[in-house]
This record gives sequence, structure tokens and C-alpha cells, in this order.
Amino acid sequence: MFIGGLSWDTSKKDLADYLSKFGEVLDCTIKTDPMTGRSRGFGFVLFKDAESVDKVLELKEHKLDGKLIDPKRAKAIKGKEPPKKVFVGGLSPDTSEEQIREYFGAYGEIENIELPMDTKTNERRGFCFVTYVLEDPVQKLLENRYHQIGSGK
Repeated sequence: MFIGGLSWDTSKKDLADYLSKFGEVLDCTIKTDPMTGRSRGFGFVLFKDAESVDKVLELKEHKLDGKLIDPKRAKAIKGKEPPKKVFVGGLSPDTSEEQIREYFGAYGEIENIELPMDTKTNERRGFCFVTYVLEDPVQKLLENRYHQIGSGK
């Protein structure tokens, strides 16, 4: 979900805390200027359930840090490169990066693995993002919806 109109003072935690009343927030980012590190006034939120996006959109007005914010359903950009990044959910918190790299590396060369941490408990959040160098592994990977890694799915 795209969130526009953010105050420059709004943090990822502020945004995630506000939106968590609509459903479980899996990931939250605020886009920043690469030169200054200052917020660009917008970000993206990934909910566990698609229905949470509908709940956010049902409420006509959202105010955060003294500003009206503008949530919208995120849309894929036409003409954009094919996806090289996949979301992997249902991971056991004890699944290691090595196990993830070994399993998903069988599909193709991995560029990056993101393992978000819960800021409150400082534990892994049960999901990750795997980015491949090329897009072909993503297509192969998605042919089978469910995968078993360690003790997770």
C-alpha cells in the first residue's frame, strides 16, 4: 500500500503503529532522499492480509503526526522490469540465512536476502525477501506455491 502526505518527522515505527489497527503490518518503509537521508514524504506498507488495505481505504480521513495522509492501493508500474524479488512467508524464526540461501540458491544466483527484525523483541519476523540477479528464478520458484525450508513452510 502506498502512503503519501507523510510528515517529514514520521518514522517507520510511527507509520506501522498507526496502520497496525487495520491489520498486521509485515513491512513498512519510508522513502528518503539518498543525499540527505530526509523523508520524501511517502512510503509503502505491506499488510499480512489484503483485506487490511480495504479497511484502510474505507476510512475517508487519516491523520498522522498532525498531517492528513493519503493511503492508496499500490499499483505495479507498467513497463517496469520483471520482478526479481520474492516475499517468503511462514518462516520459523530460527530458520537461518544460510538455510534460506541454500534452498533458494538452487533456483538461481541470489543478489540479496532481507530478514526483517521485530523492533520490540529483536527477533526475526517469520518472513524474508529474496532478490535474484535475474528474473528467471522467480518464475521457476512461483511454479510451486508452497516450499518447505527447515521447520517452516
